[in-house]
Amino acid sequence: MAILIFILSLLLFVLTIGYHPDSATTINNLNITKISHEERYQHYLYFPRSERLLYREKAREMFQFGYDNYMKYAFPKDELDPIHCRGRGPDVERPENYNINDVLGEFSLTLIDSLDTLAVMGNVSEFQHAVKLVIDHVRFDRNSTIQVFEATIRYDTSIFDFLLIEIISTLKSDGCLTRRKQKS
Repeated sequence: MAILIFILSLLLFVLTIGYHPDSATTINNLNITKISHEERYQHYLYFPRSERLLYREKAREMFQFGYDNYMKYAFPKDELDPIHCRGRGPDVERPENYNINDVLGEFSLTLIDSLDTLAVMGNVSEFQHAVKLVIDHVRFDRNSTIQVFEATIRYDTSIFDFLLIEIISTLKSDGCLTRRKQKS
């Protein structure tokens, strides 16, 4: 029975993609109306400046809340267990626990994952502090099996972004980017 309900719900969803009750063209007798691709995105694509600034500040607050609590309750573990409010690393007692052990490897994952966000948000002092913590505490010479995909998207991309941000800021402060623009 549950499968039948799921299939019917999925079918209804697929049939109504791209339809909205506020549009002009009524489809069949269902009073479901079609809106164009352009109309659908125009409404949600552009926010007034005041709204963008509001959401930017809310995103900053949410990130800061999560980061501060990770640093307070979980560092140097990989992540914060929100239910128990403590750090979580690999499940060494149960190596078969792949849900945890494929991702976590005692590398301070959340700290590394936060480097680029700290830099982009302009939190220079905490960014410098986090870089020092990574240098002082993170070691990749552990006997640990982790999933390559997870390691790549979380560790490697964060470190790459961090290095890219550092290179760009160094070039800007040295005037290299300004000189290059002036020559063009």
